Amino acid sequence: MLSVSQSDQTDKPLGGRYQVIEELGAGGFGQTFLALDIHLPGHPQCVLKKLKPQVTDEESLQTARRLFDTEAQVLYQLGNHNQIPRLLAHFEESEEFYLAQEFIEGNPLTEELSSDQPWSEVQTVALLQDILQVLTFVHQQNVIHRDIKPPNLMRRRHDGRIVLIDFGAVKQVSTQTLNLETGLTDVTISIGTKGYMPNEQIAGKPRFSSDVYAVGIIAVQALTGIHPKQIKEDPETGELNWRKYAKWITPELGDMIDQMVRYDFRDRYPTAAEALVALQNLPQSLLESLPPPQPLAQGGIDTPSRAATVPPASDQEPTESDDLSSTEIWDTAESETDFPSTEILPDQQPSESTQGNSSNTAATVCLSPPAASSPASTAPTSTTPRRSQKWLIVGVLVAMGATLVSTLILLSPQLARYINPSPSPSPSPSAPPTPSPIETPKPTAESLLSEGEKLRKAGEYQKALDAYDQAIALKSDLPQAYWGRCYSFNKLGNPAEALVACNDALAFNPNYPEALVSKADALKQQKLTIQALQLYDKVTKTKPDFAEGWVRLGIALQDVGRSAEALEALDKGISLQRNSADAWSARGGALWNLKRFDEAIPSLDKALELQPNHPQALKLRKQAKEKLGR
Repeated sequence: MLSVSQSDQTDKPLGGRYQVIEELGAGGFGQTFLALDIHLPGHPQCVLKKLKPQVTDEESLQTARRLFDTEAQVLYQLGNHNQIPRLLAHFEESEEFYLAQEFIEGNPLTEELSSDQPWSEVQTVALLQDILQVLTFVHQQNVIHRDIKPPNLMRRRHDGRIVLIDFGAVKQVSTQTLNLETGLTDVTISIGTKGYMPNEQIAGKPRFSSDVYAVGIIAVQALTGIHPKQIKEDPETGELNWRKYAKWITPELGDMIDQMVRYDFRDRYPTAAEALVALQNLPQSLLESLPPPQPLAQGGIDTPSRAATVPPASDQEPTESDDLSSTEIWDTAESETDFPSTEILPDQQPSESTQGNSSNTAATVCLSPPAASSPASTAPTSTTPRRSQKWLIVGVLVAMGATLVSTLILLSPQLARYINPSPSPSPSPSAPPTPSPIETPKPTAESLLSEGEKLRKAGEYQKALDAYDQAIALKSDLPQAYWGRCYSFNKLGNPAEALVACNDALAFNPNYPEALVSKADALKQQKLTIQALQLYDKVTKTKPDFAEGWVRLGIALQDVGRSAEALEALDKGISLQRNSADAWSARGGALWNLKRFDEAIPSLDKALELQPNHPQALKLRKQAKEKLGR
């Protein structure tokens, strides 16, 4: 039996209100406790997740603290969904971070998946519907779960619905270490579980479609009764050879799952929303007989299960019990372009295919209710979990972590301009019949890219994103479109998604100067100034005649107080391009910091000439007037 650590056994409530009852589990990322909230009437139970960063220096702790606070805000938002446990509170005590979460009573999906009893198609479709509905909401909040597997899918006791728990990104708080000389993390951590994690996630670059892959793998496991680690890949294509174990399934369902688990993320459904739409389009024989969720049978209430956090002590071939082991940490080599960031991607908007409009409302997509019962598939069926013991399981919703990812393609209103908006005048009765109008050519990837560039330069960044996404949907090898997305996301204040888009652009050309600058801009927005400086400096070395590289390097140097170096970089940038208000403003700031006040004023005036409302230049110019009287 697991014991509660000495520090948590004291009578003093954690956070001043949470009295620990017992430890539920422990792993590489921290500990989980069952606790009482002594501030509320009746002292209701809740779950405490303790995360202990593997750092001791103050700078690294500050980094972990900022990450923890930022991600907690996202968790509060995610808890608005009925199938995600609510985050009740987050706090720090003795340099350890705690999440207080809603207590969920139910069984893990692990208990329902059996190696000797495959599921029917109808059961599997019902499971996919339940998971994809809640995952659609998660993706609409621009979050990647990153650790979808049977132990993290709870069948809630009172209504039989699937509850999504244990968001993988939180674990970066307890694994991140910082090299103070470079400002880089020594290891890029990839969170996930072998068998349910696609290759891009193992490489530390998860995307929305990485979650889709995991859900598809669970469907494969349900239909075949085989653990995913036992299903071999095709040596030529890299695709999973799972259908030979389920030859009886409906072709349409098999094709849908195939697309969910494609080796290449670009061939999968981009997000859960698209997968859910594909589910809606399956044959009616599968959809009409979907059973509604049923409450779990009531029984004696046992001690909450620790199986989700205690690894098995077996070295044999993987079985379903392997899913109960702790989530694995995959270390990928440190690189100049892979930086720690949370998997919160603040750009995606619900697609019109699932919302009916471009509203930002976070609504899940539901399948139509069953019209009538019909005979189920002739495939083998499984009606009850194979274990009779009923567990009281803790739903642990935790999300933390970082960088970013694939895109939810929007159906842009920009397409309207390619359709003739004016109907032809009605002919008079004596006029000859009007010939059928010639069909308007469909837009090409190149025309949509050009449209996106025009919109970006006009400052219409959201519309530009729509055009870029449509261009990429038609032609995926458009590095300029990926860079345009990165630039636009930066302007919209979405640095995490900007990083993903810039990485996509840099995958085509690692020395793409505009993409490197925009990636550095995104890192700078995330307060990762040292990493940003390294990228700006790289641009000036690889393309010394690129003015923007020098300007951005100078501004970043000025932001960290290295004014003499900033002035040198800014002067080089201005010599190449004299019309940057940002450059002149930063130059004025650098001269001001160097006590060269008389020289600073002309630079600030030039910045205001180019951009009369430039905030930094206005602020410094006001200080100059107050100090010098002019």
